[in-house]
Amino acid sequence: LVTRIAGPALSHILPRVSGVVAELGGSTSHLASLARERGIPMVLGALNAAGLQDNTRVVYTTDHGDNLGNRGLWGKSVMYEEAVAVPLIMSGPDIPVGGVVKTPATILDLYPFIIGCAEARDAETLPDDIPGTSVIDLINGAEPDRVAFSEYHGMRSQTGAFMLRKEPHKLIHYVDYWPQFFNLEDDPDESNDLGCDPDAQPMIEALMAELNDICDPAQIDAQAKHDQSIMLQQSGGNEAVIARGDLGFSVPPGIEPMFD
Repeated sequence: LVTRIAGPALSHILPRVSGVVAELGGSTSHLASLARERGIPMVLGALNAAGLQDNTRVVYTTDHGDNLGNRGLWGKSVMYEEAVAVPLIMSGPDIPVGGVVKTPATILDLYPFIIGCAEARDAETLPDDIPGTSVIDLINGAEPDRVAFSEYHGMRSQTGAFMLRKEPHKLIHYVDYWPQFFNLEDDPDESNDLGCDPDAQPMIEALMAELNDICDPAQIDAQAKHDQSIMLQQSGGNEAVIARGDLGFSVPPGIEPMFD
């Protein structure tokens, strides 16, 4: 979504873009610098040139973070903050300059926001069961005690991972394994796992109840493994897939896949 950052808002948004991404590590800090120095000014310049700077909103986000060697891990594939948390920075009409919203949000919240920006809200585009709440509503104080939800089943994981974040509390549930539980306010680096702490059990049970309201983790985990097994056989089995190599990125439409 291309939207507006102009005038006074620019001085607020660009340091935050750099700062948020720089937390992920040195390599990503360099990418943030490139975004600030080249990408963002290019987009904003195009908006100004088109005369759209006063009625357009800008959203800066990404689909995931990266471990970048933290805890000895690379890539994503885990539910620690460096991998699962993403920036969500906005500017434009009806968006307060310099404001910070602490309510947990996810990328799912961008869909109803975009539909609202396009003035296309109706029963077909936004049915009652659509996940996500417009970030504009979150900015205005909606659902302050909501949960943010994420799940991971990729690369034939031994078990599915399900994450719930509510206020400072974060639960990571693994099917058939002990959970992890963190208080991000007291422990932002997630170095003190409270999953086995008796004092944390009431909150863990409360978050598990909220997780079960969203999905049946065991059933979803079994379904993911079943579907992956079928796709693996359709692709020729383990040996054929390993010999073919790894596809390290999502392939844009019309582009031939390149395997490493």
